[in-house]
Amino acid sequence: MKAFILRLVNTENALRVAALLLFMHLTITDGLLCTTDTGAYLQTISNIESRGLAAAIPMDRSVFYGLFLWAGKHWFGLSPLLSVFGITLNPPHVFIILLVPCILLLTGLLYWLEVGFKHHMTWIVLVSMTIATGLTPLPWFVFQVMPDIFTSLVFVFSMLYLCYESRSTKILSAVVIVFSTLMHHSHLPLLTAFAAGIHCIKPLRSQLNFSTQQTKQLFVLSFLPWIITLSLNLWAGNGFTPSKGSHVFLMGKLCENGVLKAYLDENPIDQNPLAQSHPEIATFYQHKNNLPQHAWDFVWNDQPLLGPTGGWHHSKDLYLSIYAATLTSPKLLLKHIEAAIKATFQQVFLNHAGDGLEPLSKEGAVATELKKHFPDDYQGFFGHSAQQQSRINFGTFNQVYDIVAAFLMLTCLLLLNKHPNPHYAWLLGVTTFFVICNAFVTANLANVLSRLNARTFWLIPLICAGIITATLLNWRDNQRQSTR
Repeated sequence: MKAFILRLVNTENALRVAALLLFMHLTITDGLLCTTDTGAYLQTISNIESRGLAAAIPMDRSVFYGLFLWAGKHWFGLSPLLSVFGITLNPPHVFIILLVPCILLLTGLLYWLEVGFKHHMTWIVLVSMTIATGLTPLPWFVFQVMPDIFTSLVFVFSMLYLCYESRSTKILSAVVIVFSTLMHHSHLPLLTAFAAGIHCIKPLRSQLNFSTQQTKQLFVLSFLPWIITLSLNLWAGNGFTPSKGSHVFLMGKLCENGVLKAYLDENPIDQNPLAQSHPEIATFYQHKNNLPQHAWDFVWNDQPLLGPTGGWHHSKDLYLSIYAATLTSPKLLLKHIEAAIKATFQQVFLNHAGDGLEPLSKEGAVATELKKHFPDDYQGFFGHSAQQQSRINFGTFNQVYDIVAAFLMLTCLLLLNKHPNPHYAWLLGVTTFFVICNAFVTANLANVLSRLNARTFWLIPLICAGIITATLLNWRDNQRQSTR
């Protein structure tokens, strides 16, 4: 053991230990992790191959994660290149494709921790990344065929973009930021809100040595994924919109937060001008006392509202008109604000893994698409994976995650109170700010769902572990100097 400890002379060895712990998680999952949404992303591959990119853009999600899986299926361009020379490559295992964001994340974390903590980097990286890979929900996102792992990449490489002066590092970071932001629609407002906040919070910029020019550049960069997404939809004939189905999700949120009920009460049907142009609005009035309690119930589950009011394809004008009306009423605007604060507060403390990770049907989209595009993964997932056999006790894992997170955050705050360090405090602050931005965006534009918050919450235990380690090691060094 002593010899092993002595070999930890650089951060690369600490990175290897963290990566080993991360990959050991595969012994628990026994393969991939999939949700029902995974089927929709895999289906994008089929749509691209059969109908082309324009027709493959989904109603309800970004096309780019499906594009990422499609490119991975073809070895990111290597397969068609070798086919010119008569060499055929079989599709890789999905695990190989998932290694791309995994490697980017581990490497990005290493460099961010190195620049964030100037001394004792080996121990700080070792402790922080060991805790992140072993005692937070992070591993569940790394091996899950979903775009959630890219959310953390947006944060980590935004930090690298702001921390490093090297032009090559900035260019690489910018590419990863844009690439990662495109993977999920929630990333678009998330990056813009985060970049705007950093630019406006002067103490944060000064304590973390972010120049005004750098934060301004990140804010401008945050609009590039918007431009790409909007332009792609415009080119495909879907209009100047980030998503063909965003209006459905907005209406789902109005049901969930009670604003739709308040709007219907405030505007009786015989006094509502929309009743003339959109008679289907009567359906909402008929069910106003029995509206869906959750946004996902309105969007996905069978209920008598979405279809009769126009469905996905013919409800946009009505839904956006109702939403606009709720923003122009002072009473309803106040209710929007109250609901947004409440939803964000509910979301920001969710730190559990396991959402949607339940046994899936062999007749569903995941099975159909996996079998078509990744047959080896189909056999493994539906044959012996822990998810399919319900062998994962998420209750125990989530209890551990909650205890570890609470202990690290409390200890970190106590140490910062006893040994004040503005730089460390703002490192925790900027990380927490990103988590809050993610909670606000997902809770108010999507769903209050643990998966959508846990995908970033693990960053707080990571940075708390780093601050605790650095503070204790600095205290030890001071004690040694005082006794000389």
